[in-house]
Amino acid sequence: MHRLLLLALFSSVVTAKQLDKVTVALGHPANGNMLHLEDTKLLAVSGFSQFERWLSLVSLSGDYKVQPVAIPANAQYFSQARLVAVNPPPGQPRLQQALVFLTLDGISAYQPQTGQTVPLISSPSLYRVLDKNRLRSSEFVLELGSGRADFLLPDFNQSHLFRQQPDGSFKQYSLNINALVTSWRDSPSYQPRQHYIADVDLDGRLDLLFIAGGKFQVFYQLADGAFNTEPVTQNWPVALSTEQQADQRNDAGRSYTGQNIDSLRDITDIDGDGIADLVVNREQLADALERNNSFRVHFGMKTVTGLSFSAEPDTRITTDTSPIAVVIDDFNADGRKDFYIPSTHFGVGTIIRVLLRGSANLDIDFYLLNEQRQYSNKPDFQQNATIDVSISNLRYDMPLFEVANLDGSGQKSLIVGEGGDELRFYSPEPDRLFSRRSERLNIKLPRDARKVLVADLTGNGKDDLVLPFDSQDTEQHRNQLLLLLNL
Repeated sequence: MHRLLLLALFSSVVTAKQLDKVTVALGHPANGNMLHLEDTKLLAVSGFSQFERWLSLVSLSGDYKVQPVAIPANAQYFSQARLVAVNPPPGQPRLQQALVFLTLDGISAYQPQTGQTVPLISSPSLYRVLDKNRLRSSEFVLELGSGRADFLLPDFNQSHLFRQQPDGSFKQYSLNINALVTSWRDSPSYQPRQHYIADVDLDGRLDLLFIAGGKFQVFYQLADGAFNTEPVTQNWPVALSTEQQADQRNDAGRSYTGQNIDSLRDITDIDGDGIADLVVNREQLADALERNNSFRVHFGMKTVTGLSFSAEPDTRITTDTSPIAVVIDDFNADGRKDFYIPSTHFGVGTIIRVLLRGSANLDIDFYLLNEQRQYSNKPDFQQNATIDVSISNLRYDMPLFEVANLDGSGQKSLIVGEGGDELRFYSPEPDRLFSRRSERLNIKLPRDARKVLVADLTGNGKDDLVLPFDSQDTEQHRNQLLLLLNL
């Protein structure tokens, strides 16, 4: 492990940045997931091979020491949670951040002082057969307004909600919502339904929302923090596709041509008025490969019975490509949420390009919500990149492409990797989203940038970058982290 101060030299019209480079040798590939445990100044990093899996805690207090974590034999996923300490040492807060595991038996918490894990909750879930080869992070930890972590464990016929009480105990509410099942293959597969958090009845308490049968199903939080276990179907006039309508397969007698699939992308406050809004993703299918996507925003309205929405979207974004990911966030710090959409064309042309050149084009489009609460018909900012594809290794490597709050103002900068050995920083500008001119930094980049983490590691209000390297990177950088700390 070594530290080296890197000074990026830029033109006189752009303020120079200082990035402190910290290399952390893990001893295992950083090809799993990373979690920033902000309260305890730790970075959790998982990795795996064909025969083994690892988890390490990296100290962010200045020494950057690596502490291997003994993964429980029955662990499926990991996350972080704020737990009530029963007998905290003098001067320590009662509510403490901890590393937690979703296991075959329930939830366990890791105790760094002893290196052991202790069971917190016993519960069944969908995850009843162990994946011995991987350990990934998962969203089984909720925050429903108490400041304490709660847990949601999906099962085949119910989702088990465990609410943490002031004394550290848990109360269980088995919500009557079943798992999604896909049975048209030879073997059926099950997955949990996506949950959403919003104050649906506008009583100041957060509720849980699921989609089932194309309907909005809400479990209300009561005044004492309890939850109803039976869902209440909302009569909002926003049409969503049922599971049967979304099942687009020729062997089921349906043609792809002219079909739409409407699904809930998110429920969040888009326009900054304090009321939750709906984002519906409409897939318009031309054939099995060609499809367009539009994101239809329905602004929430207050009524005497709670939230309501119009049948038609209030604004929308339409793309002619297939999004790889969708990020909804406030990029220019105006209090309104924007979209950034990396996408590519999955048509015949893309297939030919991959076969001939071993690469595919990646288009990154930014859409900003204006003062009239509208998105433009065309992107407000565009950037292009290249996906490297290896057919022989059945692998594709994504370019580094991130947005980060580098100056502490809340306005995001654009960070783009070039050629595997250069970072470009595009600063925010008043008249456009990002500057045309970039600050450049020569530095080795990971082969695949999908796992790059943006987080404020030092607590100074500015985002830093964590570049993870795995066992397929060059020998000099293999199995390590590169921290770029924004001073």
